[in-house]
Amino acid sequence: MSHYITVPIGANGVIDPDENIQQIVKQAMSSAFNITDVFIYSHGWWTTADAALKDYNIATTGFIYFTRNKGYPKGEPPIFPFLIGIHWPSMADDDPTGVANLLEPLTFYTMEKRADDIGQEGLYAILRLLFDAVRPGVKLRVSLLGHSFGCKVVCAALEQLAVNRIPVPPSITFNVVLLQAAFATDSLEANGEYAHFVPTFGPRLRMLVSRSAADSALCEAFPAARTINWFHHGVRTALGATGPSDALKAAFPANKMVALTWDSTLLGSVAAPLAEPVLVTADLTEFHTSPKNPYKADSWGGHHSDIFQSQIYDLMGWFLFG
Repeated sequence: MSHYITVPIGANGVIDPDENIQQIVKQAMSSAFNITDVFIYSHGWWTTADAALKDYNIATTGFIYFTRNKGYPKGEPPIFPFLIGIHWPSMADDDPTGVANLLEPLTFYTMEKRADDIGQEGLYAILRLLFDAVRPGVKLRVSLLGHSFGCKVVCAALEQLAVNRIPVPPSITFNVVLLQAAFATDSLEANGEYAHFVPTFGPRLRMLVSRSAADSALCEAFPAARTINWFHHGVRTALGATGPSDALKAAFPANKMVALTWDSTLLGSVAAPLAEPVLVTADLTEFHTSPKNPYKADSWGGHHSDIFQSQIYDLMGWFLFG
């Protein structure tokens, strides 16, 4: 049996106690649901609550519909997922018509820091609840998916677990999907802001990182924002623009690269990545710039948010289930 919830997290990273998340997680992880997979996903900057719910509805339905029509995931018994969508206040005003949103471009640094707060407090707490609720010996795959600043939410939570040396049940493995990550290319390396979770969880960690030369937000706006920020003296390129560095690739025993096209059919057609620890780099440039692509790129973001399409579901399904 599958189950889906949305968890609203405040600007300070605290989950509203009225949501009764502890009881919900405990019940969802009981034998009544027999959960095999947990999917947790986070949106990025400039997303209202209404937009997040619509995006999550589209993405979760589209992804599951696509993969099951392809006959995946294969094997017995079938998977029973617990899907957790996170919403965090990533706009000056959650009302898209609010006057405060006229200044939204100026909130970049605020939301960049807030995304980390959401991960370090809110998502971190959710993961702790999952660890406490998982039944002894029950294998559980935890897949964390982020887009843009949502990738900061995911990585900040895992980093908090690593730094605090939180015990993770031995039956849990992690899949991490970073779609157009809006943080510095070296953030997952030694001395980076998320330096500890890859070496800590390496033996049970698989990671998919996308990049695109057609992502104007990360190829142009992100470096400009880092240049303007006088307090930042590190790498100015974004992971979602460059893809993983050689240092990050070296941290994984296996690496695989794929170039997504408009006619890509990875799932069932291309050898799947290894089940053991692996880093997969997906170049979305050709897919984004295809003349067949109906997505309308904007002058600021380009194809930064061009992720709600069957080719992306194919990529994720191939990585997770292929």
